[in-house]
Amino acid sequence: MNKLFTFLGIVLITSMLLYCSSDDNATPNPDPDPNPTDATTTLISTLSVPWEILWGPDNFLWVTERNGRISRINPDTGEQIELIRIAAVEQVQESGLLGMVLHPNFDSNPFVYAVYTCQSGNNLLERLVRFTYANNTLSDETTLLDNIPAAGIHNGSRLMITNDLHLLMTTGDAGNTSLSQNLNSLAGKVLRINLDGSIPADNPFTNSYVYSLGHRNPQGLVRHPNGNIYSSEHGPQNDDEINRIVAGANYGWPEVMGVINTPAEEAFAASTTVTESIFNWTPTIAPSDLAFYTGTAIPQWTNKFLMTVLKDQKIVSLTLSDDGNTITEEESFFTGTFGRLRDIAISPGGRIFIATNGDSYGDTSATHRIIEINSIP
Repeated sequence: MNKLFTFLGIVLITSMLLYCSSDDNATPNPDPDPNPTDATTTLISTLSVPWEILWGPDNFLWVTERNGRISRINPDTGEQIELIRIAAVEQVQESGLLGMVLHPNFDSNPFVYAVYTCQSGNNLLERLVRFTYANNTLSDETTLLDNIPAAGIHNGSRLMITNDLHLLMTTGDAGNTSLSQNLNSLAGKVLRINLDGSIPADNPFTNSYVYSLGHRNPQGLVRHPNGNIYSSEHGPQNDDEINRIVAGANYGWPEVMGVINTPAEEAFAASTTVTESIFNWTPTIAPSDLAFYTGTAIPQWTNKFLMTVLKDQKIVSLTLSDDGNTITEEESFFTGTFGRLRDIAISPGGRIFIATNGDSYGDTSATHRIIEINSIP
């Protein structure tokens, strides 16, 4: 009998750890070949956990690393130019310097927006800031939004500037599932912010930055040419999601995962309007950044979402239905070739770059690279 209780206890503890595990946890890929064919080119291989890569108006790649460094990287030579190293950044597990976006009118408004975690007493908090760029330097740090709950896991932190010049920011539940349904908390949300840090008057909740709620850990955010906003989001051990982000919508976490298909989820949805995911994965794959490819250099990917994946170590292409409400096709590429894939950047001319995050979760000493995808082998 004692052996039976011991066995059941082990099973219970293991299940709890899995449910609360970090989204990035993955089986190591022991020896990825950085250039298996001419289909890819390694641009740089000396980065410390790159998190955001994006194509700048100067035709350089702009990169954040979780240790606090922001750089410009020449996409043809790999030359890295450090712009700033933010001293206040606190890098713990999955936290650190995370998302970044540049002002769309960069020539007249040379502003760089970034999110990082910092220490406040015994707590980690997330901070949204703006820098001014000039002569390969970022300066004049201005805090736009502070005291956002953060933790070693589930920080969200993807940024996007909309066509009407509002900043969208994803936040995770910071490991506290109760925050996602709490409208008084900025955690587990998509936030909508004026570029000066104030609250837009037309936000769906009065005097609140909250644009949507009920999120667990959304790490991808992209505007489709049809005008819709889509996000990729980590589930626990089930129901990684693709969501269409709508003002005022509640995506259900932690009461609903993916679509409403259990008695408990049905009971919650009976009293709360829940917006279901348009696509989900069980078991989880750990989706990270989401982009939309309109280029023609790789015609197999034209007019499809491209998503980098951590746990399953691959690029996924997703075909969207004509009405924008369903994913109709999923394909996987480069599975296990480069280890964990964190982010993707696409140039206006259709060049595609990915950022790798090592071969196993938590390995900050591994080789972290930016790789250009030239073709599909």
